[in-house]
Amino acid sequence: MNHPFMDIPIPPSPDFTWDASRAIAIEECGEPMVPASLVPEKILVRPQYYLHMLEGAIPECYVRRSVLERLIEAADMLPKGCRFVLLDTWRSRHIQTTLFQKFRSELREKMPLLDDSEITILASQYVAPPSLHPQRPSPHITGGAVDLTIVDATGICLPMGTEFDETSEKSATAWYEKKIEAKESVSEDETEAMHNRRLLYYVMHKAGFSNYPDEWWHYDYGNQNWALLRGKKHAVYGVTEPAFRWRSV
Repeated sequence: MNHPFMDIPIPPSPDFTWDASRAIAIEECGEPMVPASLVPEKILVRPQYYLHMLEGAIPECYVRRSVLERLIEAADMLPKGCRFVLLDTWRSRHIQTTLFQKFRSELREKMPLLDDSEITILASQYVAPPSLHPQRPSPHITGGAVDLTIVDATGICLPMGTEFDETSEKSATAWYEKKIEAKESVSEDETEAMHNRRLLYYVMHKAGFSNYPDEWWHYDYGNQNWALLRGKKHAVYGVTEPAFRWRSV
């Protein structure tokens, strides 16, 4: 597969800290949430936490309306036959807390010598710490965060070098670019993954999203992460939820 974006290196990761992100002011615009599964010719929905049967997860990917518009714009830049696959978007506070604790437990098993504060710091690299503060929300609870990958015309996800939600340094978006910069060898499979990450990065960036540097799959629009990384004065998305008439989340 060839695409001009595959030849453009991903730039060095910008400085990012959760403290800096959460210091950004939020001026909520009130934009509604919409389901993302209604344009399957461009976007497929595979909500991973629902499929993994996490309590409280839902079988739809909801996003803010402008996020969906920009996802469609980005999808139109993909090679012919390719589509996005949404793995996770809006999350309730309950799911955010569950995920954070699961990541802490996983890291505790892998690294038993670390203390609780070190485990929390490491877990925060891959899952935003749960927050009840309306001015310090987790990105996914705003409806402005999307976790996604790309599928080809045969229904196979393009290799990205790691699985979704893998807690390793290889998940960093520019991991392969750094290997090349350090003059380390890059295998044929790694080169393919690098090109696919570049494709995802540039179609999303061109559509107005920002990328969370530690996760090749995570992109933001409208929330505090986006405001910090795209140099905006304030975020426009705060805490929200879909309009569930009969269900409480």
